[in-house]
Amino acid sequence: MHKFKEQKMTVANKELMRAINRDNVLRTIRVQGNITRKEIARQTGLGQSTVTDITAALLQENLLLEKSAPGNHTGRPPFHLSLNPDGTFVVGAYIAARKISVVVINLEAHVLGSHATLLDETATTPARIADLVAEAVKTCCTRFGFIPDDISGLGLGIPGLVNSDKGMIHFHPGFNKGFDWSNVPFKDLVEKRTGFQTFIENSSNTLAIFEHWFGAAQGIENFFVTTLEHGIGLGLYVNGTLVRGWQGIAGEFGHVRGNCRESVCRCGMKGCLEAEASPHAILEEAREAAKHGAWHPKSTPLTLETVIRAAQNGEQVLIDIFDRAGTILGQRLTDLTRILNPETILITGKNDLAEKMLFTPLSHAMAACNSEVFGTMPHLVFRPWREENYARGAGALVLQKLHQNCAL
Repeated sequence: MHKFKEQKMTVANKELMRAINRDNVLRTIRVQGNITRKEIARQTGLGQSTVTDITAALLQENLLLEKSAPGNHTGRPPFHLSLNPDGTFVVGAYIAARKISVVVINLEAHVLGSHATLLDETATTPARIADLVAEAVKTCCTRFGFIPDDISGLGLGIPGLVNSDKGMIHFHPGFNKGFDWSNVPFKDLVEKRTGFQTFIENSSNTLAIFEHWFGAAQGIENFFVTTLEHGIGLGLYVNGTLVRGWQGIAGEFGHVRGNCRESVCRCGMKGCLEAEASPHAILEEAREAAKHGAWHPKSTPLTLETVIRAAQNGEQVLIDIFDRAGTILGQRLTDLTRILNPETILITGKNDLAEKMLFTPLSHAMAACNSEVFGTMPHLVFRPWREENYARGAGALVLQKLHQNCAL
């Protein structure tokens, strides 16, 4: 009995090491571009024979390209390896409250096709949303000439509480009012409808994967992405690893305490940061101000975009709302930097439309809370909001699994 367990553990350990080594080799090739096997071995610390075996398998899988190094060489010329951009294709889908965005991307996350489906208020049940995801994926693939055999997998980026290991959604802020979205096996629902191996993840995490692999956080091992869309999300990398936590729901930055007010959050608690400083909270506060005659909107219904425009045109009560939200966000982000010590903080989302009205008070609040004792402030990067990047991030989740050879 003990021998059998030990043998199983040894096999498991070997498989884990193979996956880690494969990931290291692919990551090195992806980051460096054209690179020789000898240089891969030097950079990864792996043996030459291990690198040769791994790259041979990757060439056979059509994931790599090989060509002779340019120039004159004595003896056998070295060969350079690079990713084969079109060695495989994956689909990424971002499921927001009112829209499903789908992309087909290649190994370098270049978008080869995209499609969006708007959701009406009646689409709230898990089964109906899964149906619409499957339809959107099929439409996108068909429109751009991809057949099912071309696709290696499907990634889903979902706001809310998502356990990626179990494929479960525990809470979706956009759909929760219409139906109970607690403990929904959404991965299985979509997988059965599409036939594609499916992976799900919190959308802030998928965006963090995208930024780490292809965006502003390449080469940065400690950073986080703060997303401001309907709520407030956080994708967190520590020492080069995405942090998911015990139940897979780490990074719920929007549900830490915001300020001294007791505003009711959509999660049911009071005083959450999301209820104080999110785009949703800004919009609600603007509506309340209009209701009490503090300002007079020129059109209804109110949207975040119209609120931003009115503030940019000098509506002081709205300027004050943005200023307060930015200050609270800056204070809470500073709290996070004390705990996590990131090199870079990326901030993106719909509120980037507010530009200086939100981000200037945010930056000032972080600077005011900083002390020389804690060293240099992290580098703040305000990223333009592109909804497509959430879907690309969901696709990057599949590429990550492909790198690790997770039975794709």
